[in-house]
Amino acid sequence: MAQGNAAMTPWTEALIAKYGWIWLGLTFGLAAKYALLIKRGVKIKPVLVLADLLLLPMVALIAFWLVSQAGVHGEGAALMTAAATVGADRVVKLYTDRFLRQVDAALMESVVQHKAAIREEVQTEMSAERVVHDIASGKRSLDG
Repeated sequence: MAQGNAAMTPWTEALIAKYGWIWLGLTFGLAAKYALLIKRGVKIKPVLVLADLLLLPMVALIAFWLVSQAGVHGEGAALMTAAATVGADRVVKLYTDRFLRQVDAALMESVVQHKAAIREEVQTEMSAERVVHDIASGKRSLDG
């Protein structure tokens, strides 16, 4: 072995062989995403970078699954991963919008149910007040 060079363990070699193309695709995909944002005139803020870094592990899992399902290796895996990385914010936005629509629908259903219950209670109260008023004014007898 050459002096000064650290030996690569078999575990490290296997890790690079299995996931190296995925990491390369994540790196290039993230760079392409920011290039597209800059091209559109979006100011790159630290919060945006932090959000993407927090999202990156999920994108890596999705990309690994896609690559495994497609049976793609090497450069193809890197290209699929890069595409998943560039499109990740769109996918997250799609799922977020879908989730919010479901929450809105559930909330509206709950509101409608509560409104119906309140209307029923108010109607019962008003009916009881009329009965009491009719009894007090003599329009209705106390026994029925």
